[in-house]
Amino acid sequence: MRHTYAFYILIAAVALLDMPCQAVDFDFYGRTGNGIEVDFSSRPGVPAGATFSGLSLSGFGSHTVLTSSNLNQGNFLNDGRLWVFADPARNTPALGDVDPAARGFQGTLQGSILINGQQKTFAVTIQPGYTGAGSGSVGQSLESINNPGNNKLFVAQQQQRLRYLGFVREGGAAIAVDGLFGPNTDSALRTFQAAFVAGVNTSQNNVDGIIGPNTAGWLNAANAPTWEELIDPDPQVPGTFSVNSMIGNFDILPSRDPGTNLRTGLTPQIERFGTNWALNLWRSGSADAKAATGITQLMNAMSTADGYGSAAAHSTHLVGMDIDMHVDSSTWNFGNGVTSLAEQRVIDIAVAYIDAGASGGPESGRVIRIITSNQDIRAGLISLRPSTPISFDSSGSHQNHLHLDVGSPTRLAGRADLPGDFNFDDKVDGKDFLVWQRGGSRNPLSAADLALWQSSYNASLTATIVNVPEPSSLAFVFSTVSCWFLRRTVR
Repeated sequence: MRHTYAFYILIAAVALLDMPCQAVDFDFYGRTGNGIEVDFSSRPGVPAGATFSGLSLSGFGSHTVLTSSNLNQGNFLNDGRLWVFADPARNTPALGDVDPAARGFQGTLQGSILINGQQKTFAVTIQPGYTGAGSGSVGQSLESINNPGNNKLFVAQQQQRLRYLGFVREGGAAIAVDGLFGPNTDSALRTFQAAFVAGVNTSQNNVDGIIGPNTAGWLNAANAPTWEELIDPDPQVPGTFSVNSMIGNFDILPSRDPGTNLRTGLTPQIERFGTNWALNLWRSGSADAKAATGITQLMNAMSTADGYGSAAAHSTHLVGMDIDMHVDSSTWNFGNGVTSLAEQRVIDIAVAYIDAGASGGPESGRVIRIITSNQDIRAGLISLRPSTPISFDSSGSHQNHLHLDVGSPTRLAGRADLPGDFNFDDKVDGKDFLVWQRGGSRNPLSAADLALWQSSYNASLTATIVNVPEPSSLAFVFSTVSCWFLRRTVR
């Protein structure tokens, strides 16, 4: 290797032009969906056998920090290890989020600690996303409710991932990250499990509540389900809702107003939540149906904010993988053996959803069953899409809508972080070299981490620059890195 150390300093100097100057002793990096490990004992300048105390988290707000002692991973006084779990709810600029377009919280948190009685400052920069493979991914050892063998660190990682993905406990509140697998974690987990099991009428009672390899695989999957609210991009004016005035690709049926029992649009539909898989299927199917028929679709009901509450009206809508699709009132009958124009339109619309799911890819669910109380609609769907199960409800409960059961997509392997991307910004550049030089890579100041960064850096660039910079270039280097020297760790 003919590259010189001065060349890498030059790369870092250029990177510093785009970096804020923070006068802290230690920098750490991680992702909002992960438990971010902070290991003070591994940092350059920290002597072997040091003691750690006086942890101050005044700049961390509501974000959760658990030490090795909290998680039964060691003794914080002696090992100086802790984990940071970003609060996904603090995702607005007013709460410090620097990237509100990304899921969860992103930003830099600052604190201080006493190492051998000497105060040191540190910052934890939280980047978007989550790690699905390798270091940073969620671990498992068959964790379950009140299991005395639960690994508390794994439980905390599992809790963080569940709340990052949006899954909540029964009642709708976010679960805490505390390393304790109690009933709240169990209820959120069961909704998550039932979503990826996604059979016909699957509920939280049909899953085991154990985080084994399959469940951890889905928590780490690149296309893990998220729990979200369905948003109509062009809703009708509140107070004026009418089925006869629907606009866009779809509308959402409002709940009835208290007192009048009318659906005016002043009271939002409470069952407007579900997995992103079901929501993506609904959006794409509605767009395709509108293109094919010119008709705006109406979503009658999905799931409540926690799933569990759906049992009050829709006992099979508990896990965000069921959709009730409104149909034209002229088809609200059992059928007469002759397919009317309105019934054919319902058939064409349902076919659009079936086909959208079949071609929707790894971020979309698929239609695995349709329920109708109209025999003409059922016969038409069986004729056009015989591989999709079409059930007949003889009670008449499915005359004013079709019920769509949504199945999960194929699981994609979890994404690993880029080799050499030490600051987790999804790029390997001079900033990562600077992080390595400050002892911020996984194996601080190791030749192996430097080689990892080198191999991932732009090969064409490094192949053309093989000489030590000229004195004028070195002058530029030293003038540029002055901020770095203010921030560098004492070695």
